[in-house]
Amino acid sequence: MFFTWRYTLSCDSSMIRKQWKVVIFLLALIASCGVCCAANEPTTMNMAPKVNPSEPYDDEKLLNLVTPVINGFSHTTLNSSERIDAQSAYYTIVSMKVSPEFYPFAMNISRLLFYLVSSSESYEELSKESGLGTHNKEMRDSLNAQAKTDRDAAERAWHGISMLYPNSTLF
Repeated sequence: MFFTWRYTLSCDSSMIRKQWKVVIFLLALIASCGVCCAANEPTTMNMAPKVNPSEPYDDEKLLNLVTPVINGFSHTTLNSSERIDAQSAYYTIVSMKVSPEFYPFAMNISRLLFYLVSSSESYEELSKESGLGTHNKEMRDSLNAQAKTDRDAAERAWHGISMLYPNSTLF
């Protein structure tokens, strides 16, 4: 009887180990899919401009603030100075109240600034010798995919406001 119970216990233990291996494999598969899928979505923009149904509107003030910033971009991958300017402008405009007619432009302006900053930060991290992607291929691939996705989101936002900046060739 002891032999039978011990044999059954060892079989159950072996079976449990195999089940755990399957569970761990499935969890790893789900986690890797989550990383891949997350890279297909742009970074979540937490704040947006607010529509104000009654005056005073900050539409003109918003344009006066962002026009020199956007015209000052030399490329879609922002340098540190451009990134600071874009972040500052972004946080300022999301606190402004805009008219319902101007809201689509304000939203695209805030998206442009947010996603340019986000993609630039990812590209900067990729270019660092001691960055997250230096020794980890999955992290490098994930950062690169996220940077591209955010840059594409910035480009879509640009198409919604490019008529406001006819002399700029950002994209």
